[in-house]
Amino acid sequence: MKKPKVLCICSMGINRSKYLANYLKNKGYRTRYGGIGFGIIHEKAHNPFKQEDIDWAEVIIVVRKKHKPLLKKHYKVKGKRIIVLDVTDSRKIIGGKYSHLNNLDHPTFNRMWTYPQLRKAIKPYLPLKINNVF
Repeated sequence: MKKPKVLCICSMGINRSKYLANYLKNKGYRTRYGGIGFGIIHEKAHNPFKQEDIDWAEVIIVVRKKHKPLLKKHYKVKGKRIIVLDVTDSRKIIGGKYSHLNNLDHPTFNRMWTYPQLRKAIKPYLPLKINNVF
């Protein structure tokens, strides 16, 4: 069975979406990734995606719930399957019982928290399918 083309979206397009795209690419998916920004579309996104990336994708994965409304408001996504994860790479947000991670440098924090959380969050959706569209 042919695996779908997947667009991974995070805020800035340089960390979570890139990691997830590479993770899925290693599983045989064709992937792209990019950032949607914060609040105002593409504000501060270092690697913004375009409508052509949306058009190319058969499955879109947003790594935070807050990204879906922006995606729906600013892009034509009708007929696309959208998967919403809720994985942060902010130590401020996770806090609490994970406060021991606050002292880690960013690469170590990603390796110990963000990337395992992304793998855990996407696992129930694998293998990715095109059905169940938005």
